[in-house]
Amino acid sequence: MAYSFPGEDRQYLTEKLAIVGELAAGMAHEIRNPLTSIRGFLQLLQNKFEPEALEQEYFAIMFEELDRINNLIKEFLSLSRPSQPQLQITPFRQLVAEALLLAEQEAIMHEVKLVHHLAPDLPLLCLDPGQIKQVILNLTSNAIHAAGPGGMVTVTACLDGGSYVVTSIADNGPGIAAEQYELIFEPFYTTKENGTGLGLTLSNRIIADHGGKIEVISKVGEGSCFSFYLPVG
Repeated sequence: MAYSFPGEDRQYLTEKLAIVGELAAGMAHEIRNPLTSIRGFLQLLQNKFEPEALEQEYFAIMFEELDRINNLIKEFLSLSRPSQPQLQITPFRQLVAEALLLAEQEAIMHEVKLVHHLAPDLPLLCLDPGQIKQVILNLTSNAIHAAGPGGMVTVTACLDGGSYVVTSIADNGPGIAAEQYELIFEPFYTTKENGTGLGLTLSNRIIADHGGKIEVISKVGEGSCFSFYLPVG
């Protein structure tokens, strides 16, 4: 089963993100203020215990949860204040390699084998390095979680007919069920236990802003492959 995000769906998603963004912008400020106070008081309390005290473990968990809330707020704000790509000429092969170096740590943690095949002739591309690296990390992270312990994720990048560079992230996980297929780019839709459901939504918008597209091929029981196309020149 293959799915490509068509223009009319992208327009619908843009309108939906605008509504979500307005809500997010209003909520983010109100949430961040009490979070700052909570973190400050937690740090004061933490200092009253010895470094080896059992309570320190509880404090570490609370700080991790506060960081997770802050990260979610950042993703909300990225919906409310979409930034235009800061384009610059970038060696694409190097950018992918740097992103995969970061993803390798997550793969090791989840006992997933991460392999890559990057064509040596990948050209320089005009893109926003930070945004495209975010896309690669989002898609690779999803693939790692889908593959699970003992699984494999394969990343390839090559020229597609000279007009596009296509980067594919494939996993050998359970695949995407038919009823989930139309929902994967929807804001807040996620199958991850701790996922926000914003990674694919943001990735799709970033690639669209670069004049590209994302395609998905998946077969239940065999895995999924997310490919994004970036124009050359």
